[in-house]
Amino acid sequence: MAITTTAEITNIQEKVIGALRLTLKDDVLAIKNGFSIERGRPGMDDTYNSPKLPGVTAFGLIEGVDMETETLVDSNVPVSATEVGVAVRFSKKMLRTLPSKDSFLRDVGVAVASAMNVKQEQDEATLVDGFSTAVGLDGAAATIGSLSAAQAQLRGNVEPISDAEMSRVGCVITPAGWHAIAQQLFPTGRGETYAPMSNMPASVAERTLSRYGPIAEYFGSQIRLSTNLVTSGNDARSGVWHPKAGMMYEFMPMEVEVEDSPATERSLDLVAVMDYGIVELNDGFGREMDHDNVSPTS
Repeated sequence: MAITTTAEITNIQEKVIGALRLTLKDDVLAIKNGFSIERGRPGMDDTYNSPKLPGVTAFGLIEGVDMETETLVDSNVPVSATEVGVAVRFSKKMLRTLPSKDSFLRDVGVAVASAMNVKQEQDEATLVDGFSTAVGLDGAAATIGSLSAAQAQLRGNVEPISDAEMSRVGCVITPAGWHAIAQQLFPTGRGETYAPMSNMPASVAERTLSRYGPIAEYFGSQIRLSTNLVTSGNDARSGVWHPKAGMMYEFMPMEVEVEDSPATERSLDLVAVMDYGIVELNDGFGREMDHDNVSPTS
């Protein structure tokens, strides 16, 4: 009974890896999907070099006078991928005593995928915390005005974002922050100065309030929720940004293996590893949004 056959390990791989890949595919990674993603291909190095071009200026011309020529010199933004991994161990005796081994193995795959997703989200959240310009205030509830201010600042930035590109700008905010904003858009009480001047159409309220976790939109910016943003005490570092503000370089996709341990340990090891790196590409394309993160009670 101490020996695990090749067929058994294959069966475990099928159930664990199947659930893991499904979870990785279906989970909505709010922060990661808000930035650019470059995926490694055969022959690529574990350091990716992203060229960044300077701005180009157009000048008025005078007939018969040569045009002024600009020399384009790009700056390099390198990002190096490092390994991130999860390893779990379960005993062979435990597997034999489980009433539903298949269900347990699928749960293991989901847990491993969730751990890797959270790690990626928390790493990319440092880019949001790193934007040099912030809107909002620590210690104050999130406001729709902060979101609107961030949109206006991005649109008026010296590094231009066109109307089409503005549609790709998104906001990721904590559940507590979204609760504060949602109450401003759809107040439950009365007398708030930020309440809509007219009654909200029933169809709009129905669409918005039909589920708590939104993918909502505010003047074209998609709003997503995340519990993986950087926090500082009771405050959170949400953000509004364009995908070109930062990048994740996925040098190697996740590899998952199930290994039999030495006979004396009488267990199986599940190991998942991937290589990636993150880098800020354009600080002007993002705004940190500060607000308190106190859990609401009403």
